[in-house]
Amino acid sequence: MEQSRKETRRKLRDIELSDDFERLLGQCTLSETDKRLLRMHYLEQKDFRFIGDALGYSEKTMQQRHKAALRKLSAAL
Repeated sequence: MEQSRKETRRKLRDIELSDDFERLLGQCTLSETDKRLLRMHYLEQKDFRFIGDALGYSEKTMQQRHKAALRKLSAAL
């Protein structure tokens, strides 16, 4: 399963256009917070501490939500 998450992260990093990224997010059942987390991490290249501060969560919570979101996204990729 870890290999699947690594592959999903690599694919997300390879998406060059924000329109393609948005299309992918539209195909998944993610909360708006999780979508914002993914946008900030992959498109804006923010770390989980920054994202947690911006969204009002801890860094650890952002890491956990990221991991869960990757599981949901792996099916769409």
